[in-house]
Amino acid sequence: ADYFCFLWLLFFCGIFLCFFPLIAFTLFFILYYKLSTLHSLFAILLGLLAVLPISLIQYIVPDFSSLAVANPVLYSLLKSLILYSFVEEVIKTAFVFLLPHKNYEVRNFLFLGFILSLSVACFESSVYFFEHLQNAKKIGADLMYFQICLRIFSALLIHFTCTGLSSLFVFECRKKQFHFILLLLPILIHGSYDFFAGFQNNFRFFSFAVLLYSLIECRIKYSNIVQNS
Repeated sequence: ADYFCFLWLLFFCGIFLCFFPLIAFTLFFILYYKLSTLHSLFAILLGLLAVLPISLIQYIVPDFSSLAVANPVLYSLLKSLILYSFVEEVIKTAFVFLLPHKNYEVRNFLFLGFILSLSVACFESSVYFFEHLQNAKKIGADLMYFQICLRIFSALLIHFTCTGLSSLFVFECRKKQFHFILLLLPILIHGSYDFFAGFQNNFRFFSFAVLLYSLIECRIKYSNIVQNS
C-alpha cells in the first residue's frame, strides 16, 4: 500500500512539475499585466487542442528510418527539422491565428502566444517525463532525474521563444505586413535545438547556444515591431 501511495504521489508531483510553468506564467500575465482571464484560458485550450494534429501528423509522416543506419546524422537532422520542428511550428502558428486579437497591442498578444506555447510544451513535457522516469528508476541513476528536468526546462524555453516569434508573425499579418522570416526562424531554431539536444556527447551543449540565440532573436524582433508601431 505504501508503495502505491508513493507512486501516486510521484505521479501528481510530476504532473504539477510539468504544468507549473504554465500555471505560474498565466497567473503572472493575468495579475500583473491584466491580461484577460477568459482569453488566457482560451489560449491554454488552443494549446492543448494543437497537440492532437501535431501528434497525428508526426505519427503518419514517414520518419526517414531508412537513413538511420546509412547516415544517422542526416537522419537526425531531417527528423528534427521536418518531423518535429516544421510540423510543430506550423501547426502552432495556425492555432495562434485563432487567438483573440481585437484591441490587442503587440505585448499582450505576445503573452497569449506564450501561454499557448506553454500549454503545448507542458503537455509534451508530461509525456517526456513519464516516458523517461521509468528508465531512470531502472538504471538507478540520480543524474538521469536531473537530465529529465533539464530537458523539460530547455524544451519549455524553446517552445516559448519560437511561438513568441510566430506570434509576432501573426500580429504583423493582421496589419497586412508579411515578415516570413518570423515564421522561418522558429522552424530553424526549433529544429537546430532538437538536433543538438539529441546527441549524447558534448555536441548536445550546442542546444544551449540555440536557446540563447532564440531568446535574443525574440527580444530583437519584438523591439523592432514596437519601435515601428
